[in-house]
Amino acid sequence: MPKGLIVKALSGYYYVKEEGKQGGETVQCRARGIFKKKGVSPLVGDCVVYSFTENGEGVVDEIDPRASELIRPPIANVSLAALVFSMTEPELNMHLLDKFLVHIEHAEVEAVILLTKWDLLDRLPEEESARMRCRMEELIALYQRIGYEVIVTSAKGGFGYQGVADRLADQISVFAGQSGVGKSSLLNAMLPGVSLETNQISQRLGRGKHTTR
Repeated sequence: MPKGLIVKALSGYYYVKEEGKQGGETVQCRARGIFKKKGVSPLVGDCVVYSFTENGEGVVDEIDPRASELIRPPIANVSLAALVFSMTEPELNMHLLDKFLVHIEHAEVEAVILLTKWDLLDRLPEEESARMRCRMEELIALYQRIGYEVIVTSAKGGFGYQGVADRLADQISVFAGQSGVGKSSLLNAMLPGVSLETNQISQRLGRGKHTTR
């Protein structure tokens, strides 16, 4: 029976990409009832054995042992968590970043910090822009000193995007971050053919609306 990777789960269906197959084609599968009896649910990221049914769909028969498992979002075998935070619009939330880092460390998953919107600092008044850049450089140095990799990105010219793409290559990664920080914009830039919705930041509230799932 063929093996594959679950790349999407939606409304009780699991979309499996066949092992070693190029392109984005997937097989729409259901899970065998035995998993429900055992209290096990297939997750995105699971390596599975599946078989085909008469109607051309598939059935997940076996789930390989998981190397890791996250609860929020529910995903298996993650080797890297990309924590996306903006330097401005919305302002960097260090409390939330540290909370994410604790969660990721507890799950024994490697983390990389992606700081977005470096170019927007240029729009600030000169004195404030210089102050913010100095603060950001201090924070970057702080997280690097305690062992975290930090990648700075900017939508202007796609600065830093290739570095992010190289870091994510050939592994199962998860993006996490508050709304409006640029997760969708990053993914749109790095994945040809993907067109995720992006939203403007509310000027009144200083925050965005979640569009990445």
